[in-house]
Amino acid sequence: MIYLACDHNGVEKMKYVKKWLTENGFEWESVGADVYDKTDNYVTYVLKANELVKKEGNFGIYMCGTGIGVSMAANRTKGIRAVLCNMEETAYFSRLHNNANVICFSAGYEGYPRFCKQKMMRCIKTFITTKFEGGRHIARVVDLDEKF
Repeated sequence: MIYLACDHNGVEKMKYVKKWLTENGFEWESVGADVYDKTDNYVTYVLKANELVKKEGNFGIYMCGTGIGVSMAANRTKGIRAVLCNMEETAYFSRLHNNANVICFSAGYEGYPRFCKQKMMRCIKTFITTKFEGGRHIARVVDLDEKF
């Protein structure tokens, strides 16, 4: 299952993500804002999504204006390994070497550059289809989950 969380800045871009996930046969649930109603409370949405994502095999896709806030909030929860992503290589290696379970994006806002929807969708596809390599990387993931 893929859990979606965003603030008001991410509502429009998240509609595009929902459509793509549905068209490509992925199950998803939104626990974030669904309408553009200005709020700075993305932390509440992220924490709710994190509790669902922590279950083995689940993923999260989070957005705020810059992506920075949601990624910081996400990484405050034990068992969440969130990455702020802006290219496919980041999405790939975050899964392959770090078993990341949440991918975060900038939704953009007035005066801040917008991240291309097509590039974002390539990152999401790479993220959710890349398998964790395991091996020498397991110890790092265990440390991330147990020491923080």
